[in-house]
Amino acid sequence: MLLLGVGLSICMGAAALYVHGRASLVKGPESEIVKAAPFQEAKAIPLEPVPVPAPAPKEPLVLLAPPAKPEPEFAVSAAGAVQEPGLYKLKEGARVQELLDAAQGTRDDADLSDINLAARLIDGTTLTVPSRGSSRREGTKLTIRSGESAAALNPPQYTISGWRDIEVKRSDEIPAGAAPPRANGAAGAPPGPIDLNTATQEMLDSLPGIGPKIAEKIIAYRARVPFKTVDDLANVSGIGPKKLEALRSQVTVQTR
Repeated sequence: MLLLGVGLSICMGAAALYVHGRASLVKGPESEIVKAAPFQEAKAIPLEPVPVPAPAPKEPLVLLAPPAKPEPEFAVSAAGAVQEPGLYKLKEGARVQELLDAAQGTRDDADLSDINLAARLIDGTTLTVPSRGSSRREGTKLTIRSGESAAALNPPQYTISGWRDIEVKRSDEIPAGAAPPRANGAAGAPPGPIDLNTATQEMLDSLPGIGPKIAEKIIAYRARVPFKTVDDLANVSGIGPKKLEALRSQVTVQTR
């Protein structure tokens, strides 16, 4: 009986140890409970303003003026007692004095007594400044050479005497359709052949068989190459042998 009680006690103690160990395995150590932080309202993050570029300043509107039309030019030549003879292009409305300035003035022997310095230049014409007379002694012989008059070398508009002659003829009421006055040399001299190098377009147009177009061609030709003889008219387009012979007695080329 005693052994039975001891055995029973051992069994009960073993059972108690088993139960205690089992309970330890199931429960385990107490785990820590992590409490979540209370919900906080999200705060707005301030954004830095993005700079907006200022608009570029508008350029002022500039109204461009229309291009100026080139002033018309015409060709005139200076010859005779000038410093630099030649062909010059001047503005329309230029005066004789302006042509002399372009030719660097006149020589010391120039005779301007009958030159109309205020006259308007005529396109395609030649202004010839005459020289004063000169004298030369050879032994006992004295040779006096008189200079040519300005009226004999130039269109009448370029001389004082020729200008007066034109005004007188205008006052005489020239009938309509009459030929324009020609360069007569000195005032009151009878009409004669006209100089191909100095005649105006109106004077050339008055010649038989020469109209405005051929007169322009004559002026354009002499602007390039002055006439040396009347036969040079054959080099002008529109003038054939027959027309040249018809003009021969009415035109001339004065030697300089």
